[in-house]
Amino acid sequence: MMRKLLFALFLFTVIAASAQDDVSYKQPPAAIQDLLLAKPTPGVSIDSKASWMLLLGRNSYPSVEELAQPELRIAGLRINLNNFSLSRQNFINDFSLKNIKTGKTTKVEGLPSPLLAGNVSWNPSETKVAFTNTTNSRVDLYVIDVATQKAVKINKQALNLILGNSYTWTDDNTLLYKTTLKPAAAAPPKPLLPKGPSVQENLGKASPSRTFQDLIKTPYDEDLFAFYATAQLVKNTAGVETAIGKPAIVTSMVLSPDKKYMLTRTAHKPFSYLVPAFGFNATVDIQDM
Repeated sequence: MMRKLLFALFLFTVIAASAQDDVSYKQPPAAIQDLLLAKPTPGVSIDSKASWMLLLGRNSYPSVEELAQPELRIAGLRINLNNFSLSRQNFINDFSLKNIKTGKTTKVEGLPSPLLAGNVSWNPSETKVAFTNTTNSRVDLYVIDVATQKAVKINKQALNLILGNSYTWTDDNTLLYKTTLKPAAAAPPKPLLPKGPSVQENLGKASPSRTFQDLIKTPYDEDLFAFYATAQLVKNTAGVETAIGKPAIVTSMVLSPDKKYMLTRTAHKPFSYLVPAFGFNATVDIQDM
């Protein structure tokens, strides 16, 4: 009797383990799959002369791979740890150009695969379109030539999109953007022991304030924010990259109307534990372009 019981228990364990090994994602019936994955109506961007229409194709839902990307919540931001960009983005996965006069639509050539594009912008004369493409390890900048309907990657250094302001056109052939300094693998490791306790005071007085999510809480959080947010401003003219100034935590950059000067806002320590990154101490500078 005992032998039969042990054999039955062994058989049940083997069957259970086998069933667990076979667990994987399953595809729904074709009718449901076609309904849920049907392409939504594409977005459009039309030049000011109404000569060209840029069609922006999207998927109905993000992929499982996109949702599984690592995420760091810090300084009011949600950061992808692998590629120096914000997590939870909605990407464009197809570009086409339509000649409004002739009605002809042409797919853009030279696009990366897979295409996870964003931050689309026309140049001043509307002869080119720039966009960022996000991969698992970096973000790159591409430019579409409207006349040839071809896309070309123009950057060498990976872009840093942690604090937005991904890039800006300064003229028809020049782009200004922020680049990373080190690979994500060089992020500071978490210390086994903290430097000390985390202390906040209100001196016994009522101090009502707004509440925010995902704030800096420890000195290690400060180190992580400084690592991911510090970037180098770069000017790219016809594919040639030139560094502007020194690496810094640039929260905004605005060009003067004549494009000769740039107003930058740079965050610096001490970082606040009460407000997000855009409320941190900052210095405003004007520099020549």
